[in-house]
Amino acid sequence: MQHRKNKLLEINTGVKSKPVFLRQLLTNLVRNGKITTTSKRATVLKAYADSMFSTLVANTTKYDEKDARRENIKLIKNEIFGEAEGKKLLDTLLPKFIESGKKSWFITSFRLGYRVGDGAEKVLLKIA
Repeated sequence: MQHRKNKLLEINTGVKSKPVFLRQLLTNLVRNGKITTTSKRATVLKAYADSMFSTLVANTTKYDEKDARRENIKLIKNEIFGEAEGKKLLDTLLPKFIESGKKSWFITSFRLGYRVGDGAEKVLLKIA
């Protein structure tokens, strides 16, 4: 049965499992501020990243400063590879999100055309 199954959220990750692959893509997005990938992977990554960033913003409003930082560090350690990327997210990106008052739409996407080799559609994802 195909009930409640979203085909858009299925991606072929090769050898790696899907969660590890998404964490690597998210880490590269936080490290560089932008990433170029195929449209299907961009759709999945955008949903994954927006969900994580909105949880981080919600934690800061739900808890006081010290508890919110502790909860956010716990979430970032589970979702992002690398200590430098986690610090960048916590110290520079998260205050920017809170300052702007955003609760969603943290990632913007731009279509770039098609790849030369296989004709797959390319999409640029940027942190807004």
